[in-house]
Amino acid sequence: MATPARLAGVGVFTLGGLLLFAVGLFMIGDRQMAFAKKFTVYTEFRKITGLQPGGIVRIAGARAGSITQILPPGTPNEKFRVKLELTEDLHQLVRTDSLATIETEGLVGGSYLGVGMGTDAAKPVESNATIAGREPFEIADLMVQMGDAIKKVNDTIDAMKGDVERVVVGVADTVGNANTLLTAASADLKLMAASGAKMTGDAADIAEGIRSGKGSLGKFVNDDELYTRVTAIARQTEDIATSARLVVENARETLEGFQSKDGPVEGMTASVTQTMDDARAAMAGLAENMDAMKHNFLLRGFFKERGYYDLSQVSSANYRKGALTKGSDRRLVRAWRHADALFEPQPDHPTDERLTNQGKTGIDSAIAPYLENIASGIVMVEGYAQQGTPDEQYLRSHARASIVRDYLIAKFHLDPQATGAMALSADSPDSPENARWDGVAVAVILPKANLEPPK
Repeated sequence: MATPARLAGVGVFTLGGLLLFAVGLFMIGDRQMAFAKKFTVYTEFRKITGLQPGGIVRIAGARAGSITQILPPGTPNEKFRVKLELTEDLHQLVRTDSLATIETEGLVGGSYLGVGMGTDAAKPVESNATIAGREPFEIADLMVQMGDAIKKVNDTIDAMKGDVERVVVGVADTVGNANTLLTAASADLKLMAASGAKMTGDAADIAEGIRSGKGSLGKFVNDDELYTRVTAIARQTEDIATSARLVVENARETLEGFQSKDGPVEGMTASVTQTMDDARAAMAGLAENMDAMKHNFLLRGFFKERGYYDLSQVSSANYRKGALTKGSDRRLVRAWRHADALFEPQPDHPTDERLTNQGKTGIDSAIAPYLENIASGIVMVEGYAQQGTPDEQYLRSHARASIVRDYLIAKFHLDPQATGAMALSADSPDSPENARWDGVAVAVILPKANLEPPK
């Protein structure tokens, strides 16, 4: 019969075993989150490589729950539906834009389901809701794709083999032909090189001779006395022009006397007419000579000082400084015309402009008061533009000035050498009320006496 002490020992052992079993069961349940409060979430995949019910679920690497069920698809077009139970402690990290992925522990470890944290802008996912799943990466699929790509590359190389061979043969033939041509032409090339060297030496000798004053050209370049003589000739030519003007004035007075009712007989008049014709012919020749001298590189500076200009050589900066009126009795007057009343877009090129009928009338009225005296003056069409960048303003103002200049020359038969176009862009300090002008100004430069209003 068992003694009380022995019974007590058996009871203590039994209670201790039960206690240890309960502690172990609690620890195992806690490790498996059997006692944690959970919520349910679903996700879907076409392939569930390595996933099984009871598999681990991690959120941002932290263990968060397990896979409780995997529901197969009803048709081939549908996906596997995976049921997850996650601890409520991490519920705030799972958002509606969270993404579920199938991950592998290490290189050869088992698979687990990872759930990424969503963004702060998304709402926490509700219980029994479905989050998106990203399909797992399959090495086998990659190998199949690589195999297909390699096969296509091989097929392409086989198809190009014949073309490559023909290209190589063609290149070899070309190199051979080029080598043959160079060999055949080597003698001619050497002769050309020798001739070039000789020509270079001759040119150097000629330049040295000019610098040292040898020959006619050398004396012309280095002899200051020649420049003095040319200047004297220019002065004499100007005196001749002055004398010619006096002759014309005297002839005009004589003609008026012959034409009066008390004048000589008609035969005398005919003689005077012939004399005037001869004078006009002489003056025309003199004008041609003067024009040629104005463009001569030795005399251009002299004529520039006397008030003669090649309008195409006058810069906008010098023009604004009064280059065409400085040092003379000439004065400048302007007639301003706005672009809205002058131009319209070209039908074929809307970015280009042309004169309207109203614009032509406005230009006619601007030049009309000066047509009787225009032969003794200069007409300069100034262009202005306010739109666009500085380079665009310059191009538009130049185009506007050129359009009006061509119209004036064509209609009124103005002298092209005395009719110019000046692009002044957006700078218009002399415009009406000093406003920023957009259009053109017809500037007429005449002797002061011709600008005075008629009496």
